[in-house]
Amino acid sequence: MTFEHSVKVAFLDVGQGDSIVVTVPNTGEAVIIDCPEADTVIEYLRNERIHSIRALIITHLHLDHFKDAVGFLENCSSQLNIKCEHLIFNWPSNLQKLAPDADGHSEIYRNPKRRNQARLTAYQELVAWTKRNTRSCFPLLRPNNGYRLRIKGTIKDAIRILQPSHGCMGSLMQSGLNNTSAVLRIEGPGSSALLTADIEPDGWNQLRSSHSDLQSDVLKFPHHGAWKNADPADILTAVDPSIVIISVGTDGIQYSHPNVHVFAAIRNRSNTRLLCTQATSRCVDNPDSHASQIDAILQAHSRGSGHIRTHRGCPCAGTIVIELGDQVTVLQPDISVHRNQIILRFLTSHRCRI
Repeated sequence: MTFEHSVKVAFLDVGQGDSIVVTVPNTGEAVIIDCPEADTVIEYLRNERIHSIRALIITHLHLDHFKDAVGFLENCSSQLNIKCEHLIFNWPSNLQKLAPDADGHSEIYRNPKRRNQARLTAYQELVAWTKRNTRSCFPLLRPNNGYRLRIKGTIKDAIRILQPSHGCMGSLMQSGLNNTSAVLRIEGPGSSALLTADIEPDGWNQLRSSHSDLQSDVLKFPHHGAWKNADPADILTAVDPSIVIISVGTDGIQYSHPNVHVFAAIRNRSNTRLLCTQATSRCVDNPDSHASQIDAILQAHSRGSGHIRTHRGCPCAGTIVIELGDQVTVLQPDISVHRNQIILRFLTSHRCRI
């Protein structure tokens, strides 16, 4: 079934993390995918004049994806006068105990003790909220035969959960929490986006074995561009996107995000445009020294919802807004402004194909 409405997908600039807002402008509906920073999500929804928040989806329980989920759930009613109708994540299994986390490189806090305490606190808040609002929550796992969201409204028909399924969750968990990430496909009338959260090669191999056709116009590259122990050309060839998004923070460089071989593989594709939410030292020395100037340029040329971003790090493309219509369109940033006034002017060692 082809979705009849154009869909907007906003990759919010939240620094080192993921936060995506899917909206259907014709119906005023939204679904949020991950929320490490509630204020940024609320500001975007306010500017988009959304009147129905159908769900908040948490792809997996790493801080840089769910740290402020409860803050959003508790504050959207007072700040937007809208209630988030559903919380969707791997539940109830994840309520029994905190899932093992072997790869701290994907977290917000570098200090292990601080990271573990922050994650435990955020998790406890999530468990408490879920117990108070049981009827609003349901699990993210899809049946083996495919899955549409069990939510109200029109937007549910634009979103498909491809992974994880009941059948593969156990094996994916053994290879690390990132590989249990929800993989979603967003579909407009004639274009689509594949959102891969933090899956790593094991999760990708499972996805490939379950879905023969993953071609999408937009690819949100997995795990902030950290594709280890595998060839990134494999995922790029299978998806064959015209646009690749990397959601990364300026401080992501301390985790080797994004990896240089990911940049190289994308650059080798002549018809693929790369957009990163923030700049790292892979593209310019001391990117923070350029943050205020780039921020001003993006603000001056913003469209629609305006230039919405975190207060940490140096933006590159900033918040990226894509329209999935009969064709895919980048609404923000403007391609000429981004190339000429930001990349070529400030990012002297950029990895983009210009």
